[in-house]
Amino acid sequence: MFKRFETPFRKGLKTLLANTVLLCALSSCSQMGPKFIEGSRTDYNVAMGNTESEQILLNLVRLRYGDAPYFLEATALNTQFLLTPSVEAGSTFDFDGASNYSIKGKLAYEEKPTVTYSPLRGEDFVRQILSRISLETILLLDSSGWSTERVIRLCVENINGIDNAAKASGPTPSIPPDVSDFNELLKLLASLEAKGGLSITESSNQNKATRYAVKFSSQEEHASEINRLRQILGITGASNPNPKLVEIGDQNHHKDAIAVQTRSFMGVMYFLAQSVIVPEEDINQQKVATTSLENGDLFDWGKATGKLARISSSSSKPSNAAIAVNYRGWWFYVADSDVTTKATFQLLGQLFALQSRDKKRSSPLLTLPIGG
Repeated sequence: MFKRFETPFRKGLKTLLANTVLLCALSSCSQMGPKFIEGSRTDYNVAMGNTESEQILLNLVRLRYGDAPYFLEATALNTQFLLTPSVEAGSTFDFDGASNYSIKGKLAYEEKPTVTYSPLRGEDFVRQILSRISLETILLLDSSGWSTERVIRLCVENINGIDNAAKASGPTPSIPPDVSDFNELLKLLASLEAKGGLSITESSNQNKATRYAVKFSSQEEHASEINRLRQILGITGASNPNPKLVEIGDQNHHKDAIAVQTRSFMGVMYFLAQSVIVPEEDINQQKVATTSLENGDLFDWGKATGKLARISSSSSKPSNAAIAVNYRGWWFYVADSDVTTKATFQLLGQLFALQSRDKKRSSPLLTLPIGG
């Protein structure tokens, strides 16, 4: 019988085929999906959060320039991962009988994201963002950790007739507001709440409507601030030790109540737009409306907006920005070191979610099909 000898070529070919089968098995059977999700979910989360903040900043700048705001909502996010494995085999033979074999494997990866944006418009959306923020929402924000001063300065137009730049809840007014009394009132409210000098109580009537009242502390250490607060508000302590907290227009409003008039979400945006620092060139060219004092100097809106926000501008893209947008040839941005403004933007995002979005609408859907 003839004995079968395995030539170097046949032996190398068998090794080549075995390696090829192994590579194909690994590329087709490995669980690649979780690895892609690990990276993509965080990346998309960061990107969606950044664009939400950029949209708010862009609309603040638009309002400061007297341009119409525009809102887009990401309603769906789909992305597909395509995996394409391939194998390349080769061999070389020398005349002296030597031979070399090689195998190369390649795994091609491609991602195809698709984002669906829906413009927020129509009667319902406009009605929602033009509706005044409810007293309940303001108290919810105050009790959830936001400072009293930040929430009230941003969301309230006046308290018992004490003005907080109510006319700035629309296009830039020509007459400067007098917010000195409101600033003092706000400091007293924040101070008393921080020291336990006052609290908000809730009660329900027969119609199950929630009513709120301000309860003042009886401790002597708070007496001077409470008396000054009552004096500014014009309420008497003897006739009403725990005045009701109501919204202006409430049928139960009486002279000893603390009546609050809130802004709408658009009013909040208009008010905060005054914190945009417009380039002097655009001011000189009258591209923006300004508020002037009697002597002709420009009114400092920081007296009304306080330390809520500072939106800077630059002719070139800033390197130290947490949020930045390009508009009308300028860069407008929030400095990364400005934690106060960044906090205000977080609050704006929560207000936008509470005031403008349909509660029946689901959150953006992220679909990650992984194919080969």
